Amino acid sequence: MSSVPRQKILPFFLPMSGCRYRCVYCDQYVISGETEAPSPERVRAELEKFSGGEGAELAYYGGSFTCLPRKTQAAYLQAAQPALVAGRISGIRISTRPDAVDAETCEFLREQGVSTVELGVQSFSDEVLRKSGRAYGSKQAKAACLRLRAHGFRLGIQLMTGLPGDRDSLARDSMRNSLELGPELLRIYPTLVLENTELARLYRAGLYQPQSLTAAVALCADLLAMATAAHCPVQRIGLNPSPELEKALLDGPYHPALGGLVREALRLEQIRRLLRGYDPATPAVLRFPQRELPLVFGQKRAGLLALGREYPLLALEPDAELPAGLLIWEQGSKARELPEEEYCCQRREELAKADARMGGCSYME
Repeated sequence: MSSVPRQKILPFFLPMSGCRYRCVYCDQYVISGETEAPSPERVRAELEKFSGGEGAELAYYGGSFTCLPRKTQAAYLQAAQPALVAGRISGIRISTRPDAVDAETCEFLREQGVSTVELGVQSFSDEVLRKSGRAYGSKQAKAACLRLRAHGFRLGIQLMTGLPGDRDSLARDSMRNSLELGPELLRIYPTLVLENTELARLYRAGLYQPQSLTAAVALCADLLAMATAAHCPVQRIGLNPSPELEKALLDGPYHPALGGLVREALRLEQIRRLLRGYDPATPAVLRFPQRELPLVFGQKRAGLLALGREYPLLALEPDAELPAGLLIWEQGSKARELPEEEYCCQRREELAKADARMGGCSYME
């Protein structure tokens, strides 16, 4: 499954810091569980105790880092310099808006040791961006991504599903456009309706209907398949669970282990693809990597129960020798295998054809 290898990251959240606009869906105090940003002094003190080593990063999440006053940015970035020099971290990661990374800003960030920039693009649909209060367009988002790559940053792109005006084909088109830009990592966040947001008002007025959990999982599984086929890691799917988030949640596809549900759904569809032509009257065997047993069985054994209903004579055999993502089906004299990447490539092509029939478009053309 396309995911980012474990990396040591020391995160600090700067909720709403530098935000020029209030997007219809956003309350970063609730999302992060933080009520205020840390001081640069606190960051420096925490870094003195942190020993991440090679590949480790200090991360400033939340807010729009490059919209902060330059003096404030410098203070936060300077707090990391002793740790960079000592080798306790290898770089700095920030998150910001696509309309806040001009050439001068990129040069400043590089000089200060920033290595990764995550852009909250959310969508490449101009309609969706406008209805969500993002105050920039798809062309500006594309230009920002290309500018960051030209300046040598590792590029991360954050996408959201279920925003006002969004639909599945638009979300898939946003993923296609993201992958064309060559990011090193992706995040996917289905939209939640949180108290004290404009989206909450629209929801109560009957002007916005969030995705169901089932619909969000199915769409995110398609997006994950597209990213996997392109060898682009997906860092996270869904917001971090917290008591603050759950208290403020009015509606939407929330689950504390949403990423797990999505990956299980993708694996179940891969199994179904492999078992096309299955004879329900003949015993069969499905072999899969032993370490992926939780992925096949699913949370609360949902995958196992589904397979039992659909394929009553199918035996499941974990195999410690199989490489990650490889499935093998054996039934009588028949035997067939399906690697995850092959399935994801097939699914990507199917989705492209289906969206083309629906009149899908690329917003960066």
